[in-house]
Amino acid sequence: MASTAFENLKESLRKPATPEAMKEAAEAFRKYQRAELAKNRGSRPTLVSLGHNKTYPHAIPLDEIPGELEKNPEFFKLMKRIATKEK
Repeated sequence: MASTAFENLKESLRKPATPEAMKEAAEAFRKYQRAELAKNRGSRPTLVSLGHNKTYPHAIPLDEIPGELEKNPEFFKLMKRIATKEK
């Protein structure tokens, strides 16, 4: 069962990639991190994308995802696909 924090993150990612929506998604991810990911304090997970010619780094530590969500529409769309399972 998905948590409320994750559901809020998914809802914020469903919006078009406007600066306001990107900022909202970044804040939702920060709340999700505090609520869920803090349980795994010993590990340093990293999101890795194997896509070519992307405008964002290919390996992003989870701590840096909110910042990337705020500034990069292409990364916002990637996270939307990941979290909502949309194409």
